[in-house]
Amino acid sequence: MQQHNIDFENKSVDASIDKNLQFIKSYLGDGIGLSIGKFNVLGGKIEAGIIYIGILCDEELVNGQVISSLLQGSLRDTIKGKSIATLAKSLYIPSLNTNEVNQMKDIIFGLLKGNTIVFFEGYTDALIIQSQKHEKRSIDKPENEAAVFAAKDSFIEDIHTNISMIIRRLPIPEIRFETFSIGSLSHTETKIAWINGLANDEILDELRRRIKDVDIEMVDGTTILAELIQDKPSQVFPTYRLTERPDLVARALTDGYIAILCNNSPFAMIVPMMFWDSFKNMDDYSQMPIAATMLRITRIIAFFISSFISALYLSFVTYNHSIVPLSLALNISQGREGVPFPSIIELIVMTIIIDIIREAGTRMPGMVGYFIGTLGAVIIGQAAVSAGYVSVSLIIVVAFSAIASFAISSTVLVNTSRIINYFLILIAGFLGTVGLFYGIFIILWRMSILESFGVPYLYPVIPVEFAAWKDVLVRAPFKVLKTKLRLITNNKEEENSDE
Repeated sequence: MQQHNIDFENKSVDASIDKNLQFIKSYLGDGIGLSIGKFNVLGGKIEAGIIYIGILCDEELVNGQVISSLLQGSLRDTIKGKSIATLAKSLYIPSLNTNEVNQMKDIIFGLLKGNTIVFFEGYTDALIIQSQKHEKRSIDKPENEAAVFAAKDSFIEDIHTNISMIIRRLPIPEIRFETFSIGSLSHTETKIAWINGLANDEILDELRRRIKDVDIEMVDGTTILAELIQDKPSQVFPTYRLTERPDLVARALTDGYIAILCNNSPFAMIVPMMFWDSFKNMDDYSQMPIAATMLRITRIIAFFISSFISALYLSFVTYNHSIVPLSLALNISQGREGVPFPSIIELIVMTIIIDIIREAGTRMPGMVGYFIGTLGAVIIGQAAVSAGYVSVSLIIVVAFSAIASFAISSTVLVNTSRIINYFLILIAGFLGTVGLFYGIFIILWRMSILESFGVPYLYPVIPVEFAAWKDVLVRAPFKVLKTKLRLITNNKEEENSDE
C-alpha cells in the first residue's frame, strides 16, 4: 500500500496513451465507472485518449465541447514549437476552465472531481477540462432559524451556490475568499470569507493556522470542522456560531466576523463568537428597535429558565422549604402525596423522558414529528400524574423548562442549556440552594475565562466596552449602530480617537 502511494505521488504523465489509461484503471479500479475512448483528432494527425467518470461528469458537455471540437479541428503548420495540449486548449476546446498538467496526482484528483482528461500520443502533457455534473437541491426556506420578516433562503450543500448567495448580498471588491482542502481522504473544499480591511488580521491568521493543522481523514461538513478548530473541544459553551442563513453571514461579515463554509454542508460557521451573539436573530434587524429588544431579552430569559428552573424547584422542595410561600408549599406537598420516588429521581427521569420525546419528534418527518412530540408529552405526562408516579408541579416545571429552550435562537446553545440543566439538577439535588449557587458560580467562572479565537467569551460586557452595548442586550436604532467591536476588527483609528 505504501509503494502504491509513492507511485501515485511521483508518477508523471507518460508519452503513451495506453500506459496512462492502464495506470488510471489499475489505480481506481473498474467499479468506479470509467469511460474511456481513443480518437484520431486534429485532422487525423494526432491520437487522443479521453477518460472521465461517467456518474460524475456531464457527458453532453464532453461530447459537444471536447470530443466534437477536437474531431473537427485541424493541425496547422504555422504554429510550431508549442505542445499539442497547449494548442488544443487555446484553439479548439471552448472552455475557460481547462488546465495543462503533467502529473498523475493532478489527473487522478481531477477525475474524482468530475473533470475530463485528454491525453495526446507522444506527449507528456495532458488537459484537465472542467465538466462536472452539478446535481443539487433547490434553495429552500431555513428550517432551524425561521424568521418572520427576514429573507426566506438558506444555504444548501453546494459551496459555490452558498458563496454566490453571500456575494449577491455583498457585491463589493473588499470581500475575500480563501480556499482550503481538508481531509486526507475526503479533500473537502473549504472556504473562509471576510471583508478585507475590516476583519481582524490576527484572528484571520489564527484561523488559517488552525485549518492547516487539521489532521483527519474525512471532513463531511462544517460541524466536524467546527469541533476541530474551536478553542476547547470539550467546552460546554459553543465558541462558534452555526447558521443556515446567508443574510446572517453577510451581516456578520460587515461587522468584522469571519465565515467558514464547507462543501456538502448547508451550514456556515461564524467566528469569533461571544455568548451574546447566540441570542441575536435576523428578525431583530427587520423590525422596530423596541420590539427587537423585547424579543432579544425574552430569548435570554428563556435560556436561563431552561437551564436553572428545574434545579431551583428541586432545591426549594428538597432542602429549603422555608423559602417557598406557605400556600405554594402546601400545594406542592399535596401534589406529591403517594409519589414513590425522591424528587431528584422524579425530576431526572421526567427530564430524560421529555428529551427523548423531543429527540424523537426531531427525527420524524415534518408534521408527524410535531404531533408525536406534542401527543407524547401530553399522554405520558397525564398518565404519569394519574398513576401517581410524579407530581403535577414537577410536570409543570419540566414542561416549562423544555418549552423555554425552544425560544433560544442558536440550536447549539439549546444543547448547552440542556447540559447545564442536568448539571445543576444533580448539584442542587445533593446540596440544595447552596449547591445551586455553587453550580452557577462554576458556570460563570468558566464563561469568564473562555475565549473564542482570542476574544473573551463575555465581551463586550467583560471586558467592558460600553459603545458596543448598543447591540448586546438591546438593539439600538440603525443610526447609532455604527461602532464596530474593537477586538474583532481592524478598527484602530476609531480606537485611537476614543483614547
